[in-house]
Amino acid sequence: MPSGARCGRLEVPENRDVPTTRTIKIPYVVVPARDAVKKPPLVFMGGGPGSGTIQLAFFFADLVRDRNVVLLEQRGGDRSDPDLDCPEADKRFADMFTHTEDPYAEADTVADAMQTCLKNFPGDPRGYTARNAALDLRDLRVALGYEHWSLYGLSWSTGVMAQLAALDPAGVDAVVLDSFSPPSVDFAQNGYDGLRTSLGPAAYADLTKAAAQLDAHPQAVPGHNPVTNEPRTYRLTGDDLVTLVHSAAYEVDLLPILPLLLHQLAAGKYGALNTLVAVGIGELVSHNLGQYWLMQCQDEVPYRTAGARHARPVIAWLAADDVVCGRLGLPRSPATTRAPVRFTQPTLVLAGVQDPITPAATADSASAGLPHRQFVEFAGIGHAVVLSSRCGRTVVTAWLDGRSLEQCQGEPPYQVVGPSDLHLTSRLAATATGGYLPMVPAALFVVLVVGWILGWIVHAVVRRRVRLWNVLPALAGLLFLGSFGALLWSEYDVLPARLLLGVPHLAPWTGVLLVATLPWWTKARSWWSAAAGLVWLGGLAWFTVVVVLPS
Repeated sequence: MPSGARCGRLEVPENRDVPTTRTIKIPYVVVPARDAVKKPPLVFMGGGPGSGTIQLAFFFADLVRDRNVVLLEQRGGDRSDPDLDCPEADKRFADMFTHTEDPYAEADTVADAMQTCLKNFPGDPRGYTARNAALDLRDLRVALGYEHWSLYGLSWSTGVMAQLAALDPAGVDAVVLDSFSPPSVDFAQNGYDGLRTSLGPAAYADLTKAAAQLDAHPQAVPGHNPVTNEPRTYRLTGDDLVTLVHSAAYEVDLLPILPLLLHQLAAGKYGALNTLVAVGIGELVSHNLGQYWLMQCQDEVPYRTAGARHARPVIAWLAADDVVCGRLGLPRSPATTRAPVRFTQPTLVLAGVQDPITPAATADSASAGLPHRQFVEFAGIGHAVVLSSRCGRTVVTAWLDGRSLEQCQGEPPYQVVGPSDLHLTSRLAATATGGYLPMVPAALFVVLVVGWILGWIVHAVVRRRVRLWNVLPALAGLLFLGSFGALLWSEYDVLPARLLLGVPHLAPWTGVLLVATLPWWTKARSWWSAAAGLVWLGGLAWFTVVVVLPS
């Protein structure tokens, strides 16, 4: 935690509608203002539901230095008591992508695990709703002695903050809704609409084409279950591809490469699937799924009017929502919690033009009735504007301080990557994330070059004789490693995700340094030089296959 932060646990009723309910404990953090306090405190709760909150203490403390910052975890979250996490459901959810059945059938095992977790839960699951989370925040304000404060909601918690602004009008002076998820709008339909708008017509057409090809010929991709780290072979269908692309679209640094990646997949070039699996499945299980389903099954899923069953291909996690919630049998929240947002405090609504789950158009229309609202869209940004956009952070601080907003929203942070921007090879990224074995030839080559040069230096110092001929291949190898590494670093410095699809055009040409030394090996006579020559040839073969040959 930041210096001077104060940690505590808020005790609140588990189910506020039951007088005899037990109390639960929710962690919170108060970070004092870095500068002189000029404004009311800013309170933040994470999205999801199921995403953590207090790990962002440093981030928000740096964002608003002249305010106290308060961060409250969600009831049932990872650090709360009780913790609604269900690791077995997480594991089975990741393993859904190892099968080729319909996602609704694949989600049955996930629902079984969640039923078991719920059966063993000693508390009252009906208490885990967005409305109770809003009342938790109200109780925290009173407990901390604040007369009023400003609210920052992100994704799911925008609905919580909207309810809090209406429930506690005297205690709220301003509201920021980042990636607004309106409670009155069908969340599942938002997912499908957001995917289309975030990709654009051409990339979405490539996605549907690639999905149809995978339905006809599913692809096996090696990987690991991110929950257990056990090796898995993922068998990807069209539904799986759509799900993983939707998950990847949350990341602002992946958005610029998605059009080219999908174009490659539509052309039958599946090398990038390895990285897409690692990134996409990791994102899907990165939050507390037990908490997510207990809340969604009461607040949102029962009110879907156009959900996953109305679309093909299917976004698998939306299908899992339907199956899990159908099996848990939790009561739906009152219909009043689904009403359009109504409150009168000044409000800033932030939206990413390429948001795949809370589309900008929906956020705009759902918040248009607020009397003191400013709506700002950000080009090239997806979900969670404040976390993804430097411009977004500038706009937030200006608005909270009452200053005019920066006009930086039209400039995307990264340019879209085209096929002419890279030498297209996805093998480098796949090899780097494929475990230790695929990297053995490259590692042996590096050890050979470094060891050779160090040995030559020691020999030159001890024997006081310098024979450049004996070290020329090693110097060429060192020059190769330096130039190739510099080219990769230059690409990484622009946008790391570009390396998932290819390398700079000059990178394959650095291999000329390896080829140029081959005549030296023909003159080698010792067993050591013969062994070193085999390692050298292995490194050259590895470089040719992984970097030079297009894929």
